[in-house]
Amino acid sequence: MAKGPSTGRKIKAEVTNSKRKRTATYEKGSRLDPKWQEIAEDVVRAAKILIKRGICEAFGHVSGRLPGSDCFIITPSLSMATVSSVKDLVQVNLKGEKVEGRNRQPYESWLHIALYRARPDVGGIVRAHSFTTSAFSVAGESVKPVHDFGAMMLGETPVFLDPQLIDNEAIGTRLAQFIGKGTGALLRGNGTAIVGKDVIEALVRSIYLEESAMLQLKAKQVGRPLYFSPEEVAERGTVALETPHMLRAWQHYCREAGV
Repeated sequence: MAKGPSTGRKIKAEVTNSKRKRTATYEKGSRLDPKWQEIAEDVVRAAKILIKRGICEAFGHVSGRLPGSDCFIITPSLSMATVSSVKDLVQVNLKGEKVEGRNRQPYESWLHIALYRARPDVGGIVRAHSFTTSAFSVAGESVKPVHDFGAMMLGETPVFLDPQLIDNEAIGTRLAQFIGKGTGALLRGNGTAIVGKDVIEALVRSIYLEESAMLQLKAKQVGRPLYFSPEEVAERGTVALETPHMLRAWQHYCREAGV
């Protein structure tokens, strides 16, 4: 039996709709889950802030855990300066598999995978390349809190001595074990890895860690730095994390970056 015009149009429409469903799964899921969409948008904002502040240039990435799943959303294997919307991001699961996204996931996705596996409390990760913290990593010297905002790290940030890229499960696991319950690490000659309860906390910490390193370096040129004591770090860090300071900083950096 010959197919009439209406039947042909119906079949064509079904094929088209099927293709749309397969290629727009993430966008559709995001609309159904406002929290995932919010996290993805925060990742995009964080990427723009990191570029604006010079914390990252051509390299680096930021991710956010997607609650209720074994996945996270991350900036692609491209300069974060090219990230303009949620559509540029990549969704990856904790097996290291790409789930959604038109771009390639970063080579160092295992840094994020290993930390999310080891730390259920972590909801955001920044992999940065700030210059002063890199200088401390080359010197093999940790960055210690020397001012209020630096106390957000809740202690000193030590140097992970292996200079290799965190591009496989073995070294990712070793980095996660090295960080332990801490808030981050300097990667020798290769930037930093910073965690937070969400994308916002990880982003603000990455900025204040660089600020701490700059102050520590300048203080050494003047004299002997007065580092915060463990008691001062606990008190000031808790205040900074649990008051509107964090949100105020985030709003400032968003405005500065025009996002």
